[in-house]
Amino acid sequence: MVRRFVLALTCVAITFTFAFSETITGRIMKVEGTKITFEKGTFNKDDKKFTYEAAKTYDTVKDVPVTKAAFGGGAGGKKGAGGKKGGDPAKKGDPIEGGLNNDMFKNIDKERGVQVTITVADDGADKGKVTEISTFGGGFGAGGKKGAGGKKGADPAKKGGM
Repeated sequence: MVRRFVLALTCVAITFTFAFSETITGRIMKVEGTKITFEKGTFNKDDKKFTYEAAKTYDTVKDVPVTKAAFGGGAGGKKGAGGKKGGDPAKKGDPIEGGLNNDMFKNIDKERGVQVTITVADDGADKGKVTEISTFGGGFGAGGKKGAGGKKGADPAKKGGM
């Protein structure tokens, strides 16, 4: 009995020693040095649209890692990276050259921003700072809007492909 209690107490202690963080999906509206202006997004299932909260400014850690989001299948049984079923629905992708100094963050569309997921540290030396950024593509306004089929300049009235 005492052995189980000690084991349970040890497990609880180990659980609370790990660094906690919060992952938030939304869009970056502005980048100034190591500060980002971020709007948290919430998906409304009824009208199938994102709504965004008021902008909030976050500090980032020095040389914050910025990556492209990579999707690898998931619970729906769809094939992901490597053609394998299952796995995490989103995982780290390729790093973005230059990080926050990349052109995608210099030419941000004022209305659409850059769609991202950020990780904010909840404790430790970096508490309240963004420790990781994962993008879902470039700023929509930089090279034209995407139409049907995900192709730039495609006619939105036409659906399908070939």
